[in-house]
Amino acid sequence: MALGVSGALGSLAFFSSLFDPFSAAKTFMISSLACGILGYGIVDLLSSKSKRLIGPKSYLIGPVLIFLTLFFFRTLTSNDVNLALHGVVGRNSGFLTYFAYGILFIFAVAFIHSSNIYLVINAFLVAGFVAGFYSLLEYLKLNPWKINNVYSGTSGLFGNPNFSGAFLSLAGVASVWVWIDSNKKNHKIFSVIVFGLSIFGVYTSKALQGYISIALGTSILFLVWLFNRDKKLAALGLSVFSLSGIAAILGTLQIGPLSSILYKGSVSERGDMWRTAISMIKDKPLFGVGIERYGINFRQYRDINQVLRTGPDSFSDNAHNVLLHLTATGGIFLGFTYLLFTIAIFVVGVRGILQGKSTKQIGLVFAMAVWIPIQAQNAISVDTPGVFIWSWILGGAIVAIAFERADEPSASKKITKKSAIHPLAPAVALICVVVSFTLTVKPLIAQRSFNFAFHLGVDENVPETLITKVNYLINSEKQDSGNVTWPRYSANSLYIDKAWKETIAAAQRAIDKDPEDWVSWWFMASAYEESGDRVAALPARIKTVELDPLNTSVLLELAKDQLAAGDKVGFEKSKGRILSINPNSNDAKIVLTL
Repeated sequence: MALGVSGALGSLAFFSSLFDPFSAAKTFMISSLACGILGYGIVDLLSSKSKRLIGPKSYLIGPVLIFLTLFFFRTLTSNDVNLALHGVVGRNSGFLTYFAYGILFIFAVAFIHSSNIYLVINAFLVAGFVAGFYSLLEYLKLNPWKINNVYSGTSGLFGNPNFSGAFLSLAGVASVWVWIDSNKKNHKIFSVIVFGLSIFGVYTSKALQGYISIALGTSILFLVWLFNRDKKLAALGLSVFSLSGIAAILGTLQIGPLSSILYKGSVSERGDMWRTAISMIKDKPLFGVGIERYGINFRQYRDINQVLRTGPDSFSDNAHNVLLHLTATGGIFLGFTYLLFTIAIFVVGVRGILQGKSTKQIGLVFAMAVWIPIQAQNAISVDTPGVFIWSWILGGAIVAIAFERADEPSASKKITKKSAIHPLAPAVALICVVVSFTLTVKPLIAQRSFNFAFHLGVDENVPETLITKVNYLINSEKQDSGNVTWPRYSANSLYIDKAWKETIAAAQRAIDKDPEDWVSWWFMASAYEESGDRVAALPARIKTVELDPLNTSVLLELAKDQLAAGDKVGFEKSKGRILSINPNSNDAKIVLTL
């Protein structure tokens, strides 16, 4: 039950007062709940009578532990340990979140079995109902929490239509499974409601991957149903499914008859991100560029095709493929270990379905019908915590049920309260949660404080308002002093306010923490230039060009700075680089007039 609740709350968590009210809230909730489960479960696992992790399923624990060990080592050796540890904002998860995923996976392997998988299913359906209902409220403009939505589709409790559509598609698949499997009228009615809300939420999110996930998940349910009735028909169905899948993949790549339906510009964007990740892997194969430093290094590794297609100022902080992202940022060993246990889960699940019977197969079918679409999403999207948490819980469930034994403690239909909870479990759980809080609550407090400071208004006619804002920003930075994100965002906010001197100071605070932070170098250079001091801007602008070599916009500013400093030789070099990158760009036209 605790695993299902952790998944549901981890998916739905939303703290409106945070700078990042979605991902930060979800990762905090996931970490806290996982540590609570660790406290309760570790006592049972360490007891002499525990048989939960013996036998074949224990083999899948090894790769996860190796993965977490490699992740932790690379975290400690990354340039920005704070970012690698916490992730903080945006599409960055960090080690602590992955450690929580690992805990949930291990305890799912230990405690889930065919007789209690329904507790997880029920929690998943409830989460789907809440998420779908909120999307309905958002569509009707009745949602209680108003946020600035930069997307055309509904983003629900996930902050992004693709994430919302991805989760609701999984809820739709789960509701179909419950409707087929359950003999209880109230369960069937609830599943129909969840299915309706989920489909509507996917529709209003305008997320194509949501429809693909529903098709994939329901196809798995149908194929298993065919297999149990007629293996020849199942083989035919699998052939049709495979051909349809190939046609769909080709369609997303703008090849074949389905291209007009399935191809989107975002597919080309993902190709840009994947090539950038591959460039990082080629350059630093063993250890990657550093945990969650894909965004910091993106513009150094992108290619000319990406620049010409989307413009010099495009950016991404994630590879939009979990395997590529982990490999690019953590190295080939980290990526290979993740790939290894993902493949192992798939093989174990398929083998278990083909060999399983009755209740055991039923639980595996549900887990696989939801887990496989998540892996498909992971191939084209980011490891967003609201969805990704279920990959680990259900992955553990697949292993647990496939290797389930009759003599496991959980397999008993009647479990007394005395045998279910060890007397020390609550105390150990409390200790684990307190430890988790000490590691995760500080960035959360800083987020809340910074959310206020960042949006604090400034009146240029009242100098005291700027002084007040700067003080708030600096105090917010101090609440999480090791984090380069906050002074960088301070520079961002002050740049918007046209407070050039204060922008430069904030950017310097960020650069002191991370000399490779190209965003802060850009704010510093641009603030100098906006203030009219192009000569002073030269060192910072040269650094932005070093960290963003294919950006004709920053090269143009460098050329202007060089002219102001009387460096004609440097100007001609910058001019030549602009013309060689994109001679037809506006930047090229401008530099020719200087």
